[in-house]
Amino acid sequence: MIDRDKVRDKVAFIRRNLDMLRRLADIPRDGFSEGSIPFHAAVRLLQTSIEAMIDTGSHIVAREGLGSPKSYAEVFDVLSSAGVIPTEFIDRVKAMVRFRNRAVHLYGEIDVDHVYSILQNDLGDFDAFVGFIVSKYLP
Repeated sequence: MIDRDKVRDKVAFIRRNLDMLRRLADIPRDGFSEGSIPFHAAVRLLQTSIEAMIDTGSHIVAREGLGSPKSYAEVFDVLSSAGVIPTEFIDRVKAMVRFRNRAVHLYGEIDVDHVYSILQNDLGDFDAFVGFIVSKYLP
């Protein structure tokens, strides 16, 4: 059985991070440079938000007995197969997981323009994920 409190806490965490990420998205591009506090804050907030998505998905997969994903990206394949998230969302989420892996393992190689682009164009993916989870598990 799903631990609704755990899922609720992860959703709240993602939403809090999203609020901060949206404030960072308001910073003009010229104030957003490698080595700047806004850049590093954005990378960390994106990383931990993606990790909260992975944790939420892993919890659901384990508690629903949906299998044993071999990678973080595979967690979302399993969620899609179970009807938790739509198939057309998979590529977006896998791109997020790739970003998270870069932030954790190749942190010195993260491109400022890429991070700024995520802030400007992709924060809605977090909203979408939260919406899928809330509608299925937190009525």
